[in-house]
Amino acid sequence: MHPRRRQPFLTSDNMRPSLLLIPSLAAILTGCGSHDDAHGPAGGATADHAAADPHAGHDHGPGGDGIALSANVRKNLGITWATAEYRVVQGVVRMPGRFEAEPSARRPYQSPLPGRIEVLVKPYQTVAAGAVLYRLHAADWLRLQQEIAEAAVAVHAAEDRLIAAQENVSAVDQALELWSGRLATLERLGAEVGGKAAEQAEAAGRVADLRISAAEAKRELADAVRQARPAPGATGTGQAQIRLDLLLGQAAQLTGLTPAALLAADGGAPAWATMTAIEVRALSPGVVEGEVIPSGSWIEGHATVLTVTDPAGVRLRAAGLQADLPRFGDGLPARIVAADPAVQKSVPAHLTIGPVADAIDRSVDIIARPAADASLPAWVRPGVTANLEVVLSGSPEEELAIPVAATIRDGLKTVFFRRDRRDPDVVAKVEADLGASDGRWVVVQSGLKEGDQVVLGGIYPLKLSQQEGGAEAGHFEADGTFHTGKH
Repeated sequence: MHPRRRQPFLTSDNMRPSLLLIPSLAAILTGCGSHDDAHGPAGGATADHAAADPHAGHDHGPGGDGIALSANVRKNLGITWATAEYRVVQGVVRMPGRFEAEPSARRPYQSPLPGRIEVLVKPYQTVAAGAVLYRLHAADWLRLQQEIAEAAVAVHAAEDRLIAAQENVSAVDQALELWSGRLATLERLGAEVGGKAAEQAEAAGRVADLRISAAEAKRELADAVRQARPAPGATGTGQAQIRLDLLLGQAAQLTGLTPAALLAADGGAPAWATMTAIEVRALSPGVVEGEVIPSGSWIEGHATVLTVTDPAGVRLRAAGLQADLPRFGDGLPARIVAADPAVQKSVPAHLTIGPVADAIDRSVDIIARPAADASLPAWVRPGVTANLEVVLSGSPEEELAIPVAATIRDGLKTVFFRRDRRDPDVVAKVEADLGASDGRWVVVQSGLKEGDQVVLGGIYPLKLSQQEGGAEAGHFEADGTFHTGKH
């Protein structure tokens, strides 16, 4: 039976950082499984030796064909994967930047009138477009409703008023014609027989009054025509309808509804007549910011009640070097990547070069907006730092590459761990044949093909159990101990 070898006690003088991690990492790992090929001290297997040595047949050293990583081991080690992909590595400029909100993404909602506020949402609540944010109870809204009601009545009465004015003009004209004829008759009789002076005076006075009435009737008719009919040679409606439309437009601005929606009947009455308060709705989706006016508060006109921000409405402002300006241009491939190298998801972006450069810093603002069809990950938020990668014009072609963080030094060599293409629970340690690197990605010249996965997160404890040179290679056990060597 082989004696179990454990790590020696480490003091402040002899401890090594790589060995300090072994006990804590081993405590979270599961066992490494069992094999059928047990062996004894002299090469002959016995049942007693197999029962006494649970590691019989294990091969955890560098010479094994693969490293078994069950789902529990991957979870405990925090194993994550990166995929080998073709990309431009040489000729890529990486610039630090910071996300900021687009001006259109942050929308404050102000009170259109003074009144009492009833807030219907909570801070940091996600709201959809059209959701009611708050209600405003305002006396000015009630007065506007009264004006709209009077204007609506005037529109309905305009046609009747026009007909009445036309009949009044016609009646006055007939009366004026009759009295004018009587006055002419009396004047003729007075000239022939005399004695008609009093009747002539009365008829003359009557004719004068009727002429005044006729002028007033024609003026009323002209006003009725203006209220009910458009101006001669013009198209549209009369002034009564225009006034109603203007009042409905004012109500639409206050409520956010269209005039057609305000006129829609609700239980026999139009919507504008049944609204006891103004309901302010979200014009676009977003998240309510933390500062919200408390419900029941009295607020003055044009004061901000709350603000809704759309997290997707962001842009990245990066600082580029003026020396790179000749190689920048519209249409260059660009992507936004997280500052954390472990985060592999990137966001395609469109570039805009700032119109003004900084003469002191010799830099220029590069604005990157995510593509319209891009899916934004959770780390894209205003205020978050990220990197902008731009492939400069004239750069070499794409090459097969993996993240630099997926490689690790093992003695004098650099290695990575490739996932088995047929068995996803097995990885193999591969000596890296690397090429050019941009600091984040490195070209792999052999040992991988496009689509292969390599270990990214958890690579260091994985190397500890398989390393060559320096500390002796070993493996982790289910009981939390670390074993060196093969058995």
